[in-house]
Order: sequence, then structure tokens, then C-alpha cells
Amino acid sequence: NHPGNSNGHPSPAHALPHNYLIRQIVCIVVIVACAVPAAIAINRTSMVKRAKALYSSKLKYTAHAAIPALLERENGYHPVGEVQLPNKRDDDHVVRIVKAGSTDKYVCWTTGSEQAATLTLPGAQIRVGSIFGNNQQRIITGPSAAIRILLRHRPTVVLGTPYVNDQHVINAADAGLVSDSAYNNKADKTTKTINTTDNTRRLNTILALLPTTVHKTISFPTGHFSFTGVIRMASNVTMLGVASKTFIQQPTHHVGRLVIWYPTGRARGYDGMHDVTWKNMYFQGRYANRTPIQPIFQSIIHASNITFDGCTFKMIQGHLSHLLDVDGSTNVTVRNSTVIGSADQGQTFKEVFQMDVAALGATGYNDPDTVLNNLPTTHMTIEHNDFLPLRDNRGKLILPAPAPFGTHMAYAPTPSDSSYIRYGVFKDNYVEDPVSYEGAGTENSAVIHFDAADNITIDHNTFVWTGETPQPSWAVALYARSWRMVKPKEWHGITITDNVFKRFAPNRGAFALYREANSVSVPGESVTQVVVSGNKFEGTPVRLALQWLHHYSTMFIATYDQQIIGSNNVADGTIHLDGGDTRIHRG
Repeated sequence: NHPGNSNGHPSPAHALPHNYLIRQIVCIVVIVACAVPAAIAINRTSMVKRAKALYSSKLKYTAHAAIPALLERENGYHPVGEVQLPNKRDDDHVVRIVKAGSTDKYVCWTTGSEQAATLTLPGAQIRVGSIFGNNQQRIITGPSAAIRILLRHRPTVVLGTPYVNDQHVINAADAGLVSDSAYNNKADKTTKTINTTDNTRRLNTILALLPTTVHKTISFPTGHFSFTGVIRMASNVTMLGVASKTFIQQPTHHVGRLVIWYPTGRARGYDGMHDVTWKNMYFQGRYANRTPIQPIFQSIIHASNITFDGCTFKMIQGHLSHLLDVDGSTNVTVRNSTVIGSADQGQTFKEVFQMDVAALGATGYNDPDTVLNNLPTTHMTIEHNDFLPLRDNRGKLILPAPAPFGTHMAYAPTPSDSSYIRYGVFKDNYVEDPVSYEGAGTENSAVIHFDAADNITIDHNTFVWTGETPQPSWAVALYARSWRMVKPKEWHGITITDNVFKRFAPNRGAFALYREANSVSVPGESVTQVVVSGNKFEGTPVRLALQWLHHYSTMFIATYDQQIIGSNNVADGTIHLDGGDTRIHRG
């Protein structure tokens, strides 16, 4: 349709079609549009690579100050000066940073060769009291503590002295203890916990920095706090958790024993660690093949005023040890707490709460400063607690409850009665399906059993058997033996009153008060001040109850060399097992 000349051919000005020229122009524009961004992208990538290489080079040699400067003022902190280290080099840097009401921190790095160093942390400060009634307070400072740090090219932040508020409370999370949370596995509808953070080193540092002359509280929030190895406790401290929500345990995949140790400071009497309280803590263990694989063991020696209140202890007693090993200590109390599960193999007679002496063989843990001088434990009270078996979600028993309280061996080879355990109280507790004891028929095979002990009170407790565990030989056994033990002048002060035994039916009997010949230092009356009164047996077969009554001195209350008559002990409310006779007959 282009205009042409007279012969019909296109004129020279229109030798190429008009739409062809347009297509060429569009093509050129498209090529340019694609090429320019590509060139820019290539150039940008090259620039980024060059920048990274340059930054890396500066980081390696000269640019450290830029990163520490950011860390020094992170989250409201500010630097207060560089800290001197032993053998510090010009290339080494440790800057202390602080924030009001928070734990101190240190930013650490080196521009030289990387190496370990020692950093000394100042003791924690606590404000106490007033002076001359003018509301002025004095400050008590704890001891300093040295820790090991690593100086690396990449700066790191190290936690320092914990902050203690005016109520003498240390926030565990602010002080650097890390909790790992539980998560719900929806596939099998179970709650599992992944714990990987080991807080042992940090907790030991915190405890070491606290002044011991004033009471303080480490407050743990909800969470799972993991530890391994040995925790070294301090005096005058409360470890406070959130009831049923603060867990003390080991990392999930760790296998072994966690020891909570009460250092003695070479004490010889009851003047070691003192005034320690665990409140609302959930001590959680794990088990495999019916055996605990993450026991948590507390070794208390030459200590006084140690209390556990509102705690839960679940599957943490090792199959060859105790949960609390109390040796040569006084005024130890467990109240309002729950103990769940124990191993059913390997020395099952070992008590979950043991009352013992400070002697070699009695303690499961000690250090070079521990004086083992046969000092007995006195005044240990177990009250208002539940001792339960471990059950599955359907209520089926997996593992029995532990042996609750007592001691099973006298480790003090001395002719004096000064090493006799005294004043143990087991009161208002509930015990369900306790472990089947090894060596059935021996004194160890009782629910509560004591070797070489005076003034033991067992009062207003309930013992229940559901038929899911074999029963022990005795309900309560107190005995004195001549092998490796003290030889007292007499064995006395036994009170077993107002307890309820449901479906208790061992052929051996209810109570054993036993001593071997030569187990006392002088001849004559050796068992005195015994009260067995008001105990009720519910669901005990009538045939067995009558057998206890008929063979009273050899079965119901068995003794070695004398007959003891109790009072008002009744089976099923109809069989008066002792006829109300309150006399004590001596043989």
C-alpha cells in the first residue's frame, strides 16, 4: 500500500517496508533493556564479593573494635573499663559492661593468637540492715571467684557477678541459667523435652560468689534446667522454683549421676553447710530397662538445717544408692513432697532418704576436705509426703515406690554409743506399693528399717498395697547387730503409733524389734521405751491376723530376747491383736 512511481515500483525513499524498521527498533530496545540489568547484576555481585573479602581481611587484622563496640552497648549495657588479666598481652581485651539491676558481663576478644585466660569475678553484693536506726544499709560482699575464659578473634560475652535485689533475690534466668522448654509431640500425644544446655558451671560460679553470712534466694522461673557432674551448694540459700513447673534434671541424652554436694569445709561436728532450702523444685530423671539412668544424688555431711518443701522427685534414685544420703548431719526435713518410682533391682533395700553416720562406706560422695569421724545424724524428719510407684497413662504399675526412710548398715566400729543415730521421725506420709526387698526375711526387708538407731517415731502414716508388688517381710524393723556397729548401753525410744496398713499380709509379721547377742556394751535390759499402739490393719486376711495374735511375740512383734506387748492394734476392726495390754514383759 506504499505510494510508488508511475511504473508501480517503490520509490527509493521507501525501499524497506515501514513495519520492518519498527521491528528492528523494538528488537534493539529489548536487547538493551536485558543487557543493562545483567551487567549491573554482574557488577553488583563482583562488588559484594570484593566487599566481603575486604571485610574479612579487616576482621582478621584491624576491624575488631567495631564489633566489640556494638556488644558493649547491647541491650542497654555500657562499658566501665578494661579488666586486667594475669599475663595479659597488648592484643588481649576484656571489657566489663554493666546495666542497673542486671548481671555484669564481659566482652572478651584478642587480635593476637587465640588462647585461654583466667578472669576473676568480684563477689556479689547484698544490702542488709540499717545503721543507728537511720535507714542506712551496709553492704556485704561475697568472695571473688576465678573462671576460665577463651580469648578468640571473634568477640564473646561472658557472664559475671549476678545481681542481687534488695529482697536478696537472684533471678536465675537473668544470672545466666538457661532453661530448655518442653514441646508436645502430637504424633504420639506425649510431651517430650529436649535439654542440651549444661548450667553446672554457671550455677557453681553464682553460688561461689554469694556471701554466706546472709540468707538469699535463687529464683528459678518455669522451665527445664539441666546440670551434669557436681553442683557445689552454699549456705544460707533457698533454691526456689515454680510448683510443678521448674525442673532440675540432666541433659536429655546424658547418662550418669548428677551429685548435689554440700561441702564440709573440714567440719567435724554439725557446723558445715547450713540453712539450705529447696522449695517447689521438680527433680526429673529418666530410666531404661526398668533402671534409672539419670539419678540425682544429694550428699549431705556435717550439715544442719537442710529442708525440702513442696518438691517432686521422679525416677532419680539410682539402683545402688539413695536420693538423700544424710551423714553426720542434724535437722534435715522433707515435707509436702512426692517421690515417684525406684529401681526394682540391685540393692532395693536402700532407702530413698537415708539417715546415717559420717563414716567411710556410709557416704556415696565426699571430697578431700571431708572428715569421716563416725558422727551420727540426728533429728531428721520426713512428714506429709507421698511415696508412689511409677505408673503409665492407664494407671498400670511400671516400677514400685522406693523404700522411704531408714538405714541398713552401721558403719561406725566404735565401742561408744556416741555414734548411735537418734531422733528420726516419719509422720503423716502415704506409701503405695513399695519396692520388693532383697533378702526377704531379714531386717532390711521392712518398709521402714533402721540399724543402730534410738528414738525413732513412726506415726499416722498410711501404707497401701494394691497387689501389684510383692510385699516386704515386715512393716517396720529396728535392729541392732554386732557386726561393724556401735555397741550402745541400751536401745530405746521406739514409737510406732496410729498407722494404717491396707491389704498388708506378710507371713513374717508386722514389727521386728531385734538385736543380736553382744550388740550392746553391757548386759541387762537393752530394749526400752517401746510404744506400739493404735495401728490398724485393713484388708489383712482374718486367718493371718489370727496367726499373728496366736504367735504374738514371734510374729506380730518379733524380738530377739524379750516380749513386747503393744496396745489397741486392730485388724479389720474386730481382731484386737494385743488385747489392749500395755505392759512390757522383759525376758
